[in-house]
Amino acid sequence: MGAASFHAYDASFPRATDLADNQECHPGKVLVVEDMALIRLTTMEMVELLGFAVEGAANATQALAQLKQDDEITVLLTDLGLPGMDGRQLTEEALRLNPALKVIIASGYSTKRDDFPSGTSYLQKPFDMQQLDRALKS
Repeated sequence: MGAASFHAYDASFPRATDLADNQECHPGKVLVVEDMALIRLTTMEMVELLGFAVEGAANATQALAQLKQDDEITVLLTDLGLPGMDGRQLTEEALRLNPALKVIIASGYSTKRDDFPSGTSYLQKPFDMQQLDRALKS
């Protein structure tokens, strides 16, 4: 008798083939800042599947260096709980470098958001493709 096989995947994370016909190309580039490598790489893949160019940084120091060197970065998607300089401090510094930068702060913790810089968006972790898409396009 042959072995049964099946394919399982998380329905909240569309496969690349599911997005291929709907993928748009968006101007600019998203910089994903996340100290946990697996989360950073997964988020970068999600951003790419949504049609955005993407770069990654493991901490605020790397992110600020990339923002200074790459004027194509139009969106900063940062974790709030970074080691050293946290996401809130990174946001303040990044907006000094580029006041037109769109900033999305992501966190898995409930947090007081009224002290975030004006115009900053908040994305609750864990998030799915649709939530990320809305945050990037809002």
